[in-house]
Formats: sequence, C-alpha cells, structure tokens
Amino acid sequence: MKIADKLLNLVGVGRERGLPPPRLVAIADGLLVTERSAEAWFLISVANTDLATEAEQDAALDAAVSAAATILGDRLSHLKVVWGRSTGQDYIDSVGGHYRLGDHEAWAQTRADRIDEMRMPERYVALGVHLSDRDPRATAQVRGSISDALGTTSWRVSARELAHLDERVRKLARQLGSTVWRAHTAPAEVISWLISREMHRGAVAAPRRGLITGAALARLTSGRVVPYTDHLRIYDTRGQIAAYTSVLAMTDFPEELETPGAGEWLRTLSEIKAIDDDGEEIDVTVEASVRFRVLTKKTARHLVDETRKSAKEQRRSAAKGTAEETADEIVETERVMREVKRDINRSGLTLVEDHPRLLVSADTREDLEAYVDAVIAHYADRGITVATGADEQRDLWLESLPGDQLRVPDLGHVRESTAFFGSWFWGGASIGDATGPAIGYLTGSTPGLVRFDAAAGSALGDATTTLFLGRSGRGKTTAAMMGGLDSAFAGAWVPLLDLKGDAAGVSAVAAEYGVPTAVIEITAQFSGAADLLRVLPVDDALLQAPSQLMLLLPPHLRGAAEAPVVAATRAEIQSPDPSSWGVIQRLCNAEEETVRTVGFALRDLVETGLGSVVAGPPSGLSSLTTNPGLWVVQMPGLTLPSPESAPESWSPIERVGMACLRGCLAWMIRTTGRREFRGRSKVVIVPEVHLLTKTPDGASFLDYIARVGRALGASLVLDTQDPASILKLPGLVEQITTLFAFSLRSREQVDSLLELLGRPQTPPYQTLVRGINTAANGKSIRHGHCIMRDRWDEVATVQIDIPSQRVAALLRTTPESEHKAEPAPVVPDYEPEDPFADDEELYEPASSAHAQAEAAHLQPAPQDTPTQPTPPSTAPRPSTPSTPKPMSIQLAPAETPTPEPAPTAKPAAANAPAPQPTPPPAAVAQQNGHPPIPNGQDHNEDHSQGYPLRYESPIGPDEVYDQEADEAAYNEAMYPAYDTKEPPPNGSDQKSPTGKEHVA
Repeated sequence: MKIADKLLNLVGVGRERGLPPPRLVAIADGLLVTERSAEAWFLISVANTDLATEAEQDAALDAAVSAAATILGDRLSHLKVVWGRSTGQDYIDSVGGHYRLGDHEAWAQTRADRIDEMRMPERYVALGVHLSDRDPRATAQVRGSISDALGTTSWRVSARELAHLDERVRKLARQLGSTVWRAHTAPAEVISWLISREMHRGAVAAPRRGLITGAALARLTSGRVVPYTDHLRIYDTRGQIAAYTSVLAMTDFPEELETPGAGEWLRTLSEIKAIDDDGEEIDVTVEASVRFRVLTKKTARHLVDETRKSAKEQRRSAAKGTAEETADEIVETERVMREVKRDINRSGLTLVEDHPRLLVSADTREDLEAYVDAVIAHYADRGITVATGADEQRDLWLESLPGDQLRVPDLGHVRESTAFFGSWFWGGASIGDATGPAIGYLTGSTPGLVRFDAAAGSALGDATTTLFLGRSGRGKTTAAMMGGLDSAFAGAWVPLLDLKGDAAGVSAVAAEYGVPTAVIEITAQFSGAADLLRVLPVDDALLQAPSQLMLLLPPHLRGAAEAPVVAATRAEIQSPDPSSWGVIQRLCNAEEETVRTVGFALRDLVETGLGSVVAGPPSGLSSLTTNPGLWVVQMPGLTLPSPESAPESWSPIERVGMACLRGCLAWMIRTTGRREFRGRSKVVIVPEVHLLTKTPDGASFLDYIARVGRALGASLVLDTQDPASILKLPGLVEQITTLFAFSLRSREQVDSLLELLGRPQTPPYQTLVRGINTAANGKSIRHGHCIMRDRWDEVATVQIDIPSQRVAALLRTTPESEHKAEPAPVVPDYEPEDPFADDEELYEPASSAHAQAEAAHLQPAPQDTPTQPTPPSTAPRPSTPSTPKPMSIQLAPAETPTPEPAPTAKPAAANAPAPQPTPPPAAVAQQNGHPPIPNGQDHNEDHSQGYPLRYESPIGPDEVYDQEADEAAYNEAMYPAYDTKEPPPNGSDQKSPTGKEHVA
C-alpha cells in the first residue's frame, strides 16, 4: 500500500482525495465524533488589537507561539474563521429583565429593528483539535460511490467512550482558556451550525440540545452540493440554488511578512472590498479554513533534515550532469535548512505546517466572480498569491468541513510559528460591557455591537465614572444622553444638569416612551428651589446655608455679616418651615442697623429672577425630585466666574450664579448620599463639565461623587471639551472606568486625551485623535465616531448609533432645533410597576400614578383647565388618534400638603374661540416641532401628521458597520437637515447602496 500511495502522490492523486465524506456519529458540547475520528472544538475570543501598540502585539504574539508549542504540539488542528449575523431577536433576549420603566419593550424593539436593518456580521473563530482515530477499518474502506452530501451512520458512540472524550475536551479547554486566545468550549449548537451552514449557507437553525445524534444529525447534514471546475453550487430543499461557493488556495507567500502590517493575512478578511455596478464599494464575505500542525522540536528537526538531504541529493545529481551546474535554489535551500536546524536547537524556533483555504460565497455566479477577483487582488497587494483550486473544488470543500481531514496536502506550507500566528486570526476589535444595552457598533476589523451600561460600575464593585471628551458638535453630548436614556429605562434616578440649555430633547425621547421625565427650568417660578435650608438636613444646612448667603453679599459687607447671618440661620432653623428667605427677614427686622443693611442687600439680590431660586420666598413648589426617571435641570442665565478671578472681584450676577449652582449641587450630593436611597441606581449626567471644573464647588462635587459613587450606587456621566482640566483632578481621573474620545485639535488637548486613553503620545495616535470625526471623503463630519476605552482598559474605534430617525431628531442639540425649556409632563397611560417596591418603607410612596406624576414637579395648569385623567392600562387603544389636549399637571408642594397657587401661564380670554381641529402640541412634543402622541396610543400607529413611523424605513446605508462606508449618507440620514416645522422626509423609498444580500 505504501508503494501505491507514493505512486498516487507522484501523479497528484493521493489516497486522501479518494476518501468518502465524513460520516457524523454524535455532536456534544466541545465534541464532534465521526466514524473515523473524534475532535475537540473551541471558540477563540477576539483580541482587541486594532489600536494596540507594537510592543503589546509582540508580547501577545510571543505568548501565542509559546502556548501553541506547549499545548498543540504535533496535534492535527483545524482553524475556521466564519461569519454569522447579529439579529434583533438575539439582542432582545440578551436585555430581557434589564429595563423596567416606561414602554421599555418598545425601546428595546427600536434598537432591535436597527440591528436587523444593519445586517451586521459577527465573526466566529473556531479551533478544532484532533483527539483520536476511532476505527481503523473505517479509514481503510474506500467506497466506490461518493455522495455529494454528507451521510449519517447507524453506528453509536458508547457512553464510556463519550465520557472519556469529554474528559479530554475539558482538560484541553482548561489549557487553552488560560492562553491569549481565551478559548472556551464550543456549544453543541455552534458545532452543528458550523457544519450545516456549509450545506445550507445558514438556512438551517442549529438544534438546541446538549447531545445531537440520530435524526437530528440527518436533518443537520442533509443537503446537496454539486462541484464544478472552479466553484460549487449549493442547493436548498426545494432544489433551487441557494449559493455559489468557490474555494481558493493560498499558494505562495513572500519570504518575509511584517506584523503589524501585511503579515496579518487572516485578520484582514473583513477588509476585503469589491466594486459593484454603480462603482460603490461593498463588503465581500470571506471565510477561512486552515488545517495546521505545530511541529515539536523532534518532528521539526526530522523534517528539516529530510529537506536538507533532498536538496543535497539534488545538488550532487546536478553536479554529475553534463552541465555540471547546480541551481541556485537548491544551494540556497540546503543553506537555509542548516540555519533553521541551528535555530531550532539553540533559540527554540518552532515550525508550523499549514494549508490555508479561503471560501467565498455569493447569490449569483457573476457576483461570485467579482468577489473572487477582489480577494485575489487584495492579497496580491500584500505579496500573497491566491488562486482558485481548479478541478479541486470538491476535495478542498470537503477538507474545510469539521470532522474531515487534509485532502490536498501538496497545497501547503512549512513556516516559522511567528509567520503563521502573525496572521492574527484572533485579532481585531472587541470592547465594551459583556451585557447591557447596545450603544453603537465597532468600526475596526471585526464588526460587532458595543454594549455600555452607565450604571454597571457599582454592581461590579468597580468605579462609576464615565467620560465623553471632544470638540463641540461631534456627538459627545448626544452619546451621553443615550447612556442616560438606557439607565432611565432600567429604573435609575437620572438627573441631567443642563448648564448649556440644549439637552431638553432627551426628555422628549423619554416622554415618547413613557418614562417619567421633566425639563425643570430653574427660574423665579421655582423660588427657593435651590435653598440649602430646604434641600439639606438640619445639621448640614446649619453649616452650608450661611455660606450660601455669604456668597451673595458684596465683599465690603462680608466681614460684619458672618456672625449675624449664622445667628439668624440658627434661629430660623428652629421654625416649623425654615428657609433662607426667613433668615433674610430676620436680618431685615434686626435692631442693629448694620445687620439690617446686610438683610436689605440680600433681599434686593434675591428678589431678582435667578436670585429668588437661591433664597427667595418659598413658592411651595419643589422643582427637584427623587423619583425614578430622567430629569433635565436647566439654569438659563447662569453666569459663572472665571477660575482666575478672586471671589472679591465677582460681579453680582456671578455671585448669584455660584450660589444657585451650589444649591443644585448640594441637592444632588444629598440625594445620592441619602441612606434610604442607597439601594437605588443613580446616574448623574453633567454635559459641558468644564464649566464646573473651573469652580471650586464644581470640582469638589465631581470629586465627591466620583470617589463615593460605588458605595452609594451612584454613577457619574460627564462630557467636556477640555481633557486637560480633567487631568488636574487626580481624584476624578482615578475613578474613570469608561471613556469616549472624540476629535480634538490642539497639541495640549490631544496629548491629554491620549494620556487618559492610555495610548502613547506619538504621531500615529495624535493623527487618529484629530481625524476620528472626519469622514472618508475628508470634507464632512462623522458624527458619533469616537475612540472608546472600556473598564478593562481595552481601546477601539466605535460608532455611537442612534436607533431611529425619530430619536435622532429629538436628540439634536443644534441651535435650529432648540427645545423649549418648559417642564415636560409625562403621565403614563397605565400605572407603572414600582421598580423600587422593596424600598417603600424607606420613603413616602405616591398614592397613584397621577400622584407620582404630580411629584415630577411640572408646570401648573391654568385654573380653568382641569387635569385630564389618565386612562388605565386595560383601556383599548384607539385605531385612529383622537385630538390630543395640551398636557399640564399641577406641581406638588415641597413641604405642605396644600400649596398656595403658583404662578400660572396667561389665561385665555373669556371669549377665545374654540380649539381648532389641529390642537397645540403638548409641552414635551413642542420641544422639537413634532406632534405629541396621545396617551394610550401605540407608538407604531399613524399620528395623521405626515411623519414616518418609527420602524418604517432604514435610516442609513446598508452596511453602516463598515468604517469606509458612505459617511455623508449616514450623517445626512442620522442628522437630517430639514426644517423642524416640516415633517422629515419619508425614508421608505430609501434603498441600500447595493441592494444585495451577501451569503454569510
């Protein structure tokens, strides 16, 4: 038989080519059993290497080579790089139980619809390791007739054999799991999917059970594949062609390959592009199948000796010829083999024998030819020769199946281990939390969803600060608002301190999905709302309230005012309803003229609009709430002093601004630290935080929340344009767990940002930061594109993705889309389940859903307009929206059960005409020029206002996960530049750039 095998190999027809397809016996977790052999299968985790330094990559590559030599030495191994598809249903299943407030199911479905729309690929790297041959007779039999499809056998695997194989799988899993690959056992359904997709190209769902045998295997492997000279045709169950597939062989590599660079010949699979009929770039789905063996030193020395002896014999034979000349290649081979053997003995060089194959699939023959040409051209640019396996398609395709074996051994290579593992088959991009909401997607070499939970730090026992950094208009505030929305849907208390006054849109989104929310504008309407005597407990207020009042006084009065202010505060705090206004009245009524002067100065100042918020007469309205939901606190007209100015030089408006800010920050600190709220999730969002870092109070507030956030269950989400100022707060820097970096320009800011990212301050990284928000055409802004550093210090490029056009329009913070900063009422159309029911004994519960909405402290209704009751959740939703009325809810009192009437909006004239059929929009819908959605009406129903439904049409190009996609089209879709008074253009007619569905 050996002589026959040599003769067959001599003519290029080895025995391997004549073997029948593998006959599957059983599939279990991590185990594939055929008639001839048993294999262990593992999934390799993606390593985050796209933005790694060369030193980090070199260290990881050395670790991989060492692990392979130790664990996989002389084992027949099979590497598969395949692509799946992220689906919306998988996302919904993954966030089940995470959201609790509002119409959270609709919110999750919005993101799921976006995921389905993008059809984002998901890379799987699977490693099969040969365990043992099962039956020598099976390998000796060569059947005369070979089926085109995989068959099944009636043979069974015994329980004893299965237990023995399972033990070997688990032992190997422990070894591979501790390597840089972080490998774990492949579930049975994944192994079956790897097989069935070759027969059906993903048309068959994998069975969900632990051990797959018998009829399940028959259904799994049933199919029909017909080989042709340069491709295969895969048929479905109806006899129709499901896909065209071509198997390519990588036949020649250059002597040297650089890594990072062209040497990463497996990591670059996702970067291959083709040109369609319209001249647009489209992604080519390319998969890899590589059978390899890491040679031990003994095997490597033997192979090198055999090669050197063969070259020596050829040299001698050539010397005896008539020409008596030896080919240079033969002499070079002999010399190289001597050097390789020396390196193996001295420096521990290891070799790998590998047989790389590439599989390309398409829906049509024409597309397949275009994709094959693109693959060949892609690798030709890297000096690698790729060719279609002419007349070898059947054997090359069978060779790629799990459970089969090497069939075309003459298309292989023997190379150094670093050259093989330098292909970085496990490299790419991987970042973000393991679970939680999806905030965007990766834009590196391995596409995938990016998950981010702003409130996850405390639960993980980690720090709780998230930072968004970058220039204005790049999308950082929008990204922070998206994180706040996800936290609010999860049941957190989410206050947003809007110092710039452009974040009201996030409340509009929350209102549309039924999350308790309000836009709270700190004006004279909320007189006394930032009064520390009303916000803080007695002991704290006794120290803090005098300081707040002293801050309001001009410098020449402060020396004589301290003792009287403290005394008046101590006396006022004994009253039933203490307030700073009461302290001022006591000062004004004092006998001493100096004390009265202090009182009059304070009274004149707090009778102004913003000053009344600090120490004005209590209006009976509590603008600040601790209920779960999203609360936007705006301070229009707030003017803060520059950090260089001394307190003595502050103007009256700057003193009032600082006093108002101090009151608001004290309220937030008090709320996050209250014992009865320790069990609640709290996420404090502060856009434009550089306005706070310039003030002592702001810096102290940020430092406190950041340091004690984990213990209090409070998370901090900040966005700023000034990373240099953040570096000056070491207490805050130490607590940053997640960072999103947008583009910056100046050298100081760019280097500060790189320091926070943990990347070197070198030209490549500086260029990356400066251009991260520049589109591929170099002439437009790529909104939402950023560099992310997660809590595990992994760094990758990410695209923040807004799930729908409707949400994008509401969240816009551009001047032309300014939202009216009116308190925005949200009354759910059902009584929401209290997500903090276990804490009811710790605080006074609302008596009803309506009472809870009143506690949201919204704009009072006119006295002649009664509040409309909220229909119960069991009421049927109308098929046609009724004419909505403006929603307005009375504000709840701060302390007393029966507040005095608060200032209201101007009443309508007594003879005002009746409302027209088109009513004024509700407060929340007014904020962006969009019509309100009546209570009880489903989000998917037509509002008869000309706006597209939320799930009606795509909002961006087909393959938006690609970093080289059409950025202009994406920006135009996500940030439409239409007049807010007109309905946005209906995107139902939008089509994908290619209109083609690529087979995964």
